Amino acid sequence: MNQFHLLLPAVASVLLVAGRTTAQKGLVERSSAVLQVVEPDANERDLRMTPVVRAVQRTQDSVVSIYIQAPQAPALGGPITEGQGSGVILDERGLVITNWHVVAPVLQQDRQQRLELAAKLRDGRTRAARVLSSSATRDLALLQLALEPGETVRAAEIGRSADLMIGETVIAIGNPQGQANTVTSGVLSATGRTIQVRTPDGVRSYADLLQTDAAINQGNSGGALLDITGKLIGINNAMAMGAENIGFAIPMDVVREVFGHELLQSESFVLSADAAWLGIDIGEADGNVVVTSVAPDSPAAEAGLERGDVLTAIADEKVQTPLDYLRRIVTAKPHEPLPLQLRRGGKALRLAPIPIQHSTAATLAAIGAEFEEIDADRDPALVRKATLAFYRDKNMWRVPLFPAALRITAVRDGSPAAAIGLQPGDVMLAVFVAGRLGMREVPVTSLRDFATMLQQQRGRSLRIAILRGDDDLTGTIDVRGSATR
Repeated sequence: MNQFHLLLPAVASVLLVAGRTTAQKGLVERSSAVLQVVEPDANERDLRMTPVVRAVQRTQDSVVSIYIQAPQAPALGGPITEGQGSGVILDERGLVITNWHVVAPVLQQDRQQRLELAAKLRDGRTRAARVLSSSATRDLALLQLALEPGETVRAAEIGRSADLMIGETVIAIGNPQGQANTVTSGVLSATGRTIQVRTPDGVRSYADLLQTDAAINQGNSGGALLDITGKLIGINNAMAMGAENIGFAIPMDVVREVFGHELLQSESFVLSADAAWLGIDIGEADGNVVVTSVAPDSPAAEAGLERGDVLTAIADEKVQTPLDYLRRIVTAKPHEPLPLQLRRGGKALRLAPIPIQHSTAATLAAIGAEFEEIDADRDPALVRKATLAFYRDKNMWRVPLFPAALRITAVRDGSPAAAIGLQPGDVMLAVFVAGRLGMREVPVTSLRDFATMLQQQRGRSLRIAILRGDDDLTGTIDVRGSATR
């Protein structure tokens, strides 16, 4: 922990010795005379108002400190900070951009963890945050602050990075070492840099980065890199270990491209296993929000949505930008009709697709089957039966009861699931995965975990075990390479 030493006690002792016989009132007067302040005039203040100061004043309220917290009992001091970083506000409704690696612990947590995000603004306000979408390959993530009704925040002014000049002044604002809203400045050292960094899921290579000698330390990740006018020209994302004054940032032109082409696409949405899924992608055309693709067999397709439809409102809330759609869909509820207002060929339409769970959509896209997760409270006999079937012939006297079992509810014609003969009512027992000692059998007890396994096996085959009645069956299923459009 850093140690700070105040100078005031030493100064006070000197004054007491010099004025030992003076009354307390005299001590105050004498000390004020020794430390007489010369107030600056207007010219002096203008002289101190450098371009760097003006740039910081324009943007500092748009940079937030991000904290990863584990809930803790109030008696033990409240939440425990497990990680920290920085972010930049993009609009007044609380959209924040940061690095993927800053929020990766939240995205990768298992069901036993309860990590949460909180963002602290410069004025001291702290608001909960959730991840809307992310791109690990670009090290970017979008967050939404949980603002109060009518509350707004200040957005940064977005600049361009294509015309940056080597040697021009740049400014970094972030939360290094937990010191919120720290400002450093330097110059742009180089552009087009490529680095390899160790991330939460392995070593990754990031290209087309800006290099700067403005001090960037741990906690600066996701913070703002500004030009001398105060415009946002990059998102800080890395520093060179073991070297001084070598930092890197993602150029704003790259951020803008990733924002439109990746972060607003459904495959980048960070949705919980039980979040709503419609099965459409959207984009912008001529100032309108347009449906760019509809997944076959999806709720959107079944409701009659078509590619090219213009989306104007969701549940009577206007949709003017792709962000409006993203904010609305991540709060929609599965199995409840979602009223949509559309235009098709100049004609107004009203459709109400019924979203399904995101994890169900993942299994449907991967193998063409829908599942339900049944826990031990709902059907203890089924869960016990699945547990005993999995551990059969494993020579174990006592076995842990599964927390839940996955039962197939529907199989689509022509799908990989139909091709190997899977049927509604079959219970998924296990998948076989390669290990150091050969293939090992992994139980399947969570719809979320099974959807993740299928995503990892895209374009490959997967050996599975199921329970049908009292029979254990095994087979090999092909996993589709991606959701069919």
